[in-house]
Amino acid sequence: MTTSSATKSTVDEVPEIEIVPELVEEDLDGGLGSADLVDGAEGTEAAERPGSVIAAGAAAVAAAGVGLVSLTGSWLGDVLAQRQTLIGQIASSNGTADVLIKRRYTDPWHRTAFVSMGFAVAAIVIAAATLFLGRFAARAQAPVWVRAVAWGALALGAVGLGVSAAMYFDVFAGAITVPAGS
Repeated sequence: MTTSSATKSTVDEVPEIEIVPELVEEDLDGGLGSADLVDGAEGTEAAERPGSVIAAGAAAVAAAGVGLVSLTGSWLGDVLAQRQTLIGQIASSNGTADVLIKRRYTDPWHRTAFVSMGFAVAAIVIAAATLFLGRFAARAQAPVWVRAVAWGALALGAVGLGVSAAMYFDVFAGAITVPAGS
């Protein structure tokens, strides 16, 4: 009798395990909505969710790429800076040294900064749309990797915007000026 009462008291002391449905469904279906098919749902939401995950993932990766371009520069910025340099050379052929420096060096620098600023704003807008529209407009929350990439893209865009603004307002290096005695 002592063994049965000891076994019974051990069984009574075991706490119940609480099952969290969100974790179980996410682990089983891999985030693709196949649990809806198992439960006997019509399958329309399951068919829509993979596409929305792909779209959210693509938007997050695109935002990260655009944010990176805002920091590293782009071909478009280089072309517009070279164009501004050529315009400066043509316009300042008979100008003073200050005008020559402004048109040949400062204006292209600002044009490059302005293009990078545009890429940074685009990265911020795409990343914010991915994060916030995915959170409020979607039926299900985006996977963790999509949110992580989107937050990274938002950070890249913010840093790119700061660097571009600093370039535009000559914070890193002041505008070149002609010495007073020249």
